[in-house]
Amino acid sequence: MRKYLSVIFMIFAFAVLSAVTALGAEGGKTVVMQIDNPVITVDGAGRNIDESNTVPTIINDRTYIPVRGLIEAIGGSAQRDNDTKTAVLNYGSDEIRLTIDSTTAYYNNAAVEIDTAPVIVNGRTMLPARFIAESFGFDVEWDSESKTITISETAGEVSTETTTAEETTELTTAEVTEADIENEGDGSKILVAYFSNTGNTESVANTIAEVTGGDIFEIQPSDPYTEEDLNYNVDDCRANNEQNDPAARPEIANSVENMEDYDIVFIGYPIWWGDAPKIICTFMESYDFTDKTVIPFCTSGGSGISTSENTLKSLADANWLDGQRFDRGVSEESIDEWLTELGIN
Repeated sequence: MRKYLSVIFMIFAFAVLSAVTALGAEGGKTVVMQIDNPVITVDGAGRNIDESNTVPTIINDRTYIPVRGLIEAIGGSAQRDNDTKTAVLNYGSDEIRLTIDSTTAYYNNAAVEIDTAPVIVNGRTMLPARFIAESFGFDVEWDSESKTITISETAGEVSTETTTAEETTELTTAEVTEADIENEGDGSKILVAYFSNTGNTESVANTIAEVTGGDIFEIQPSDPYTEEDLNYNVDDCRANNEQNDPAARPEIANSVENMEDYDIVFIGYPIWWGDAPKIICTFMESYDFTDKTVIPFCTSGGSGISTSENTLKSLADANWLDGQRFDRGVSEESIDEWLTELGIN
């Protein structure tokens, strides 16, 4: 992995971190970390992550962060039991327990499956950034250009992303607000399309269809996924190969016969390795979504929806609304509340 050793670059990187952090400071606590950079900024103030100059890193396309540096930065605490190889994180009244090399975590004593296991690097416990932050109620944003992770309190609802003038124009013309949905009235025809391998996403999709009165469509792979296909511990398993191949487009066995009739399309899927399964890319590229309102939703044990949203938005021109991530077993009331906020139910 490339190390940023240049003094000039380090000065520049620190400036970038401080500038990005300042954008979110008024909305609540904001922490910014950068890959291969030992500096962490908390509400604009920079300091070393720890005395050993530990840095965030990327392992197998997943962002790992030094756990103690982050937890202490947001006002929590972290303990590590070397005998059981377990990290215990506390923030407010919430607790997360993770075990090195295990994808089973415990959030307030409830078991949660995460898509990547904690590891030890140079004697430091490194944990998956998104699961930790989002479990404690923080938003997480990744900037691929500056390789920064911005973690901010959700209560402030202040975006820490930088946007170019060109991107601003695209957002203005391509996205609509909840009010736009509401103004479409009861005449809008709704489709709820989903891919589900374990039934979690299917359950959410059925609830959305029931509440909105929309039609339901299951995206069915021509070659169904087996348990072995999804065993990510095997490097060459089918899902690993597909998710690591930008060109992968698994074939779909069925199709939406009357896509042109729908005004609003919900698209649901589980999160695989931090992103949407590649069969969703196949679906997005199979239809014309121009002038349609598209709303993604996902189910996951911890990973957020932002990465998959960006993936799908790059594949189709549409009126995109912000999507929603749901936990396994989410209540109908929670789904209904989200739909109410959208103005659809």
